[in-house]
Amino acid sequence: MTAQTKVIIDFITGLGWDDRQELGYPLFPGPYVPDEPDRCVVVTGGSGPGYLTEEPATDGSNFQARIRGPQESPFEAEEVAQLLDALILGARFPVQVDGTWIVHCSRIGSGPTPLPWNPADRRTELTSNYLIVTGV
Repeated sequence: MTAQTKVIIDFITGLGWDDRQELGYPLFPGPYVPDEPDRCVVVTGGSGPGYLTEEPATDGSNFQARIRGPQESPFEAEEVAQLLDALILGARFPVQVDGTWIVHCSRIGSGPTPLPWNPADRRTELTSNYLIVTGV
């Protein structure tokens, strides 16, 4: 059994996400948000509706993608958040990642939403929440 957050990170990487530290947006497991680098995505798994059928064949849970952009570049952060959102929602299913079948993934609520801006930090952060359905 592989940790849910690792499965999600490997799923996003497998879709072609550029997670290079120097040029892309590296993926980190949450809930801890590291101080550096400026450009990053923190993936945090969470609870959800649980089993979606009477038998325990598919399990629904959620995850959050928290995208942080460089200082004083809110357009870049928003663009990257929208790219990640499109990549996840445009994925083909079912797909097997780390021995886990991902049956479906959809967004919960609206698209990427800005988090409160910290004037001392001057970096823009957005968050998106997703429902991920895994099965056997």
